[in-house]
Amino acid sequence: MARLTLPKSLQSVPYEMPNPHLSKWGYPFLDRKATYKAKYSSLSSQSLLLHSRNQQAIMSPADADEISALLHAYGKALRSRNVDEAVALYTEDGVIMPPHFSASTGTEALRDSYTRIFATIQLIITFQIEEIVVMSPEWAFARTTAEGTKTILATQESEPHANQELFILRREHGKWLIARYAFSSMKPLVQNGIRRS
Repeated sequence: MARLTLPKSLQSVPYEMPNPHLSKWGYPFLDRKATYKAKYSSLSSQSLLLHSRNQQAIMSPADADEISALLHAYGKALRSRNVDEAVALYTEDGVIMPPHFSASTGTEALRDSYTRIFATIQLIITFQIEEIVVMSPEWAFARTTAEGTKTILATQESEPHANQELFILRREHGKWLIARYAFSSMKPLVQNGIRRS
């Protein structure tokens, strides 16, 4: 099983550690399951466990830097409500799967989706990378959170915003891009006695 110490360029990023079985940078190499823990218990707590089809692929520092930059660029596009910047971060057949809506597939559908989203809400958020795993030279996934304030533009009413996100990433034309993206709210289902949809 390959392992890699985080590059210095990522060591200033304020990752949180929501699980005591994660490294200080939020990368999973120990799980709560005993079988998984026993299998990988020899890994250093300052190392990064890397996954691939044959369990031998190594994520280079360049991969870590590029994927981190991609995710933070997406967070910036959300905050600035920039449709072009958001869509440019996707593969040509990229998919967004928002709650309560059908998936949008491909560049034009993504553009329509983000135009609708950004015309409806303004997000003032802190975008946090929780996990990055490279599975092969062409595929990776990442888990993030976004917390802050959401403002409904039509009414200017604001409310707390807390989402968790899953990105499936693919290397296309020599760079990492978003291939699939899904997210859900971390807010309680019932607030102040009212059930959220």
